[in-house]
Amino acid sequence: MEPTPRAVTAAVVRFMRRWIGCAMVLTLAGTAYADVVELDTGERVTGDLKEASLDKVVVEVQGRLVSYDRARVRAIFLTPPSARAVAPAPSPADALVALKEIQSLVSGPSRTLPAYTMQLTQSRATIEPYLKATPTTTAVRSPIADALALYEFAVKVWESRLTNSASASAEIGRNPIVDRCASLQHVVEGYPAPTSQENAWRRGVALEFEIPSIWGCAGEKISEADALATKGAQAPASR
Repeated sequence: MEPTPRAVTAAVVRFMRRWIGCAMVLTLAGTAYADVVELDTGERVTGDLKEASLDKVVVEVQGRLVSYDRARVRAIFLTPPSARAVAPAPSPADALVALKEIQSLVSGPSRTLPAYTMQLTQSRATIEPYLKATPTTTAVRSPIADALALYEFAVKVWESRLTNSASASAEIGRNPIVDRCASLQHVVEGYPAPTSQENAWRRGVALEFEIPSIWGCAGEKISEADALATKGAQAPASR
C-alpha cells in the first residue's frame, strides 16, 4: 500500500519545502510515523523518522539509525500507526525477494561497502519481520535466516579487513554462522577451535579472505529456501 502523507500545518509544510527544495510532509504528533524516505536517486528507505534538521535526515530501520544528507532526500512520506498496524506480515516470497536484492547487488559491478550495507538494511526491514512472525519449525524459515546471517557476516568480515583489528578478527573467528556454511568450515578445518583469543584471531584472519565464499553460501541458502517454498506451494491441502 502506498503510504499516505499525514496532514500538518501549512507553516510546517512551507518550512520543509524551503529546507529540502521539494514537497516534504511531517507529522506534528509526539511520535514520528515516517514510513518512507525517498532519496534523490528514487530509492526508498522504509523506517521511522527520528530527526529532520537543516543538515540531515535520520531514519530508524529495524533498530538501526541511518543518516542522509538533507540534499539527498527528495521526500518523506508518513503512514498513520493504524494503517501500519493492519499491514500483513511478510511472506516467505517477500523475504526471498528481499534476499535476492542483496544477491543481485553482490553479483554486480557496484558492490561497494556503503551500497552493500544500505541494501542489507533495506532488505532486513522485510526479512526480520518475517522471521519474527514465523515459527522456528517452519522448514523454509531456516535457510532464509541463514542467508540473512551470512550476508550480515560478510559486512563484519569486510569491515574487519578495512580496519585490520585483531579483536574484530577474533570475533569473526568465533561467529557460529561458519558452521552453517560448508565452504567456510573447509577453510577453518585446519585451525584449532576458537577457545582462546589467539585461536579465534587466526581463524578470523583466514575467513577475512572468504567474502565470495560467504556470499556463495548465502546464495545456496536462497536456492534451498526457493525450493522449499515452491514445494510448499505445490503441496496439496490436507483434508
